[in-house]
Amino acid sequence: LFYTRMGILQIILTGNKIFELFGVPVPAWYSGLQENKLMTMVGIFFLGNMVESSLLSSGAFEVTVNGEKVWSKLETGYLPSLEHLISLVDDRLGGASQGFTPDFESLGGDF
Repeated sequence: LFYTRMGILQIILTGNKIFELFGVPVPAWYSGLQENKLMTMVGIFFLGNMVESSLLSSGAFEVTVNGEKVWSKLETGYLPSLEHLISLVDDRLGGASQGFTPDFESLGGDF
């Protein structure tokens, strides 16, 4: 979505050159956008942010290992603790037999 928004902004900034490049006539609606270039760019920026934030606020949080789902917040209804998540990933990778212990102290926070 970010790249789509940046692409649209780039098309607006290039003016009529993009249409000349492809040999197509400039649409009437595009001429209106060019007349109000600043307002169009601000509108696209804010509209894009609004759409992006609504997609991110779905609450979806899923972790997969080698294409296999390890955790889904949508299915369980809650987020796992960091220790639990590391344990699940470690089990899927076969590291449980090696006795992996995460070193949270090296991260500098209270976990």
